[in-house]
Amino acid sequence: MQVFVAVLSNLIDQVEFEKSWHTDCAGDMFPDANFDFAGRTFSLKLEPGPDGRWQTESVHRTVSNAVRRVDQSCNIRWM
Repeated sequence: MQVFVAVLSNLIDQVEFEKSWHTDCAGDMFPDANFDFAGRTFSLKLEPGPDGRWQTESVHRTVSNAVRRVDQSCNIRWM
């Protein structure tokens, strides 16, 4: 399992984020994505993909796009 953790500059609604996540078929790309929000801290857990580990850049870009559709001013700092 891979875990990606980030701190968001703004609070975002988890339900709105998940809607945004599915907007660009991210749910199809990362079918076993599991999200957890604790204040501004965000984590994403992914089961291994067909080729093993997911590419960090691809995950970061996909999450960033979903977050920005919810709040364009939200910055993301990956841990």
